[in-house]
Amino acid sequence: MTETDLSPYRELFVEEVQEYLQSLNQALLRLERAPSEVEPLNEIFRLAHTIKGMAATMGYDDMAHLAHVMEDLLDELRQGRLRIEPSLFDLLFACLDALENMLEGISSGGEGAIDLGDIVSKLGAYRALAERDGRAAEQEPPSAPRFPTSPTQPMPTLPRWVRINVRHLDSLMTLVEELVINRSWLMRIQAQHDISILKEPLEQHGRILAELRDTVLHTRLVPMAQVFNRFPRMIRDLLKQEGKEAEFIIEGREIELDRAILERISDSLVHLLRNAVSHGIEPPEERKRAGKLPMGTIRLAAWRERDQVVIEVSDDGRGMDRRRIAETAVARELVTPEELAEMSDQEVLMLICHPRFSMTPEVTHVAGRGVGMDVVRRAVEKLRGSLEILSTPGKGSTFRLRLPLTLAIIQALLVEVGSEVYAIPSSYIQRTVAVEPYMIKPIQQHAVLMLEESLPLFDLRALLQVPQDGGDSRYAVVVERDHQRVGLLVDSLIDQEEIVIKSLPGFLGRISGLAGATILGEGQVVLILDIPSLV
Repeated sequence: MTETDLSPYRELFVEEVQEYLQSLNQALLRLERAPSEVEPLNEIFRLAHTIKGMAATMGYDDMAHLAHVMEDLLDELRQGRLRIEPSLFDLLFACLDALENMLEGISSGGEGAIDLGDIVSKLGAYRALAERDGRAAEQEPPSAPRFPTSPTQPMPTLPRWVRINVRHLDSLMTLVEELVINRSWLMRIQAQHDISILKEPLEQHGRILAELRDTVLHTRLVPMAQVFNRFPRMIRDLLKQEGKEAEFIIEGREIELDRAILERISDSLVHLLRNAVSHGIEPPEERKRAGKLPMGTIRLAAWRERDQVVIEVSDDGRGMDRRRIAETAVARELVTPEELAEMSDQEVLMLICHPRFSMTPEVTHVAGRGVGMDVVRRAVEKLRGSLEILSTPGKGSTFRLRLPLTLAIIQALLVEVGSEVYAIPSSYIQRTVAVEPYMIKPIQQHAVLMLEESLPLFDLRALLQVPQDGGDSRYAVVVERDHQRVGLLVDSLIDQEEIVIKSLPGFLGRISGLAGATILGEGQVVLILDIPSLV
């Protein structure tokens, strides 16, 4: 009998065990917060049992062995034969880390083999110590068992879903785009030849195609929980390392966001949460001296606002000192004193995102939040989002990220610049204005648009190096970035449309000022402007 080749199932095994380990993390954290509850312990036992069975089936003996030793210990805890001690949680989290290391090795093509001698011996030592303490406790007056035996619970019903490779979804989206182009082609033929019999079928086809497009876009959305659920364990470990206490609150796990955006923003969230622990939350004694509760609060929240998702990381810690940030920025020659006098509190706080602001530990100490904030800001802007910082000294800080719901489709304003057409994402647009000559004034050799307030004015023909055709630009598109508004001169406003974004290939993708391209219904290729890098 030939041995079965299980390598085709490796990828599926890795994905499923990753989900089980994430659930195991969450259950351990719940049990640590409420050691007297039975259900978290039962769930941990079931998860360890499942991982053991899957690993044994695939032939990953080290993973199966560690999960089996964990399962034996957990079963004795469930039966009430062992007691839970505080040291149990560090031990079980160490087991979880070992399982994750093994899974990483398996994902890379190995067998996930590691030295388990130390951790297995620690599990045995815990059992011996807990059994000794348990025998001593038997000499005391009997009491209700801490973990009464609960009846075996059936495994939860699996959700009705299937795993789909993201590449298949991308291919499906490409096919939808091709259908849009071909539908436009058919509509032009119908209009040119006045084939009235095709008009109604094409309208029906358009409605079906719109529903298909929306369905495909929806399949790319994933709940925030897929990233948010990784953070409680990280926060727990960081707090222990720093000797601090804080409650970690997560809100909006069910909010959905494009998978590509969620993956690309996760590192920024890690940085902001690490800063909240390291630089935001004070040690318990310092909080007491400031009249605060010893335990702080760190909050990670997400919610929908129209076609955007807002993610907020906040803490009730030290906050940031605007004056000290301003002094540091002037000393580093990031701004002049004159420029600083014109800046709002929000603009001053945003100075910590300047790459030169966080070059030395001294600056980081002054700012309270320096290192890496420029990376966070760039990551957000590459996703066509925005970053807002709010802070009050002594009360805490809030970092608010506004992100588009999806990278695949956006609302955009089509504008004409010379003989060319460009798309401006609507998320940046505040308003459009018909420009008269008297509304433009030169101030210090720069053009300014005089509205309710004076705005810097840029001619898109000059910025994009579009050949001059002799005509005057008649409209201004007012865009906003980081609470700063500027006007962009264009020749005409064409229409506002939903457009599908396509990445630019090769060196075109590295051109500053361009976020991608889109194909209009009639097949015309239009470049999409990247407002943060353009202005």
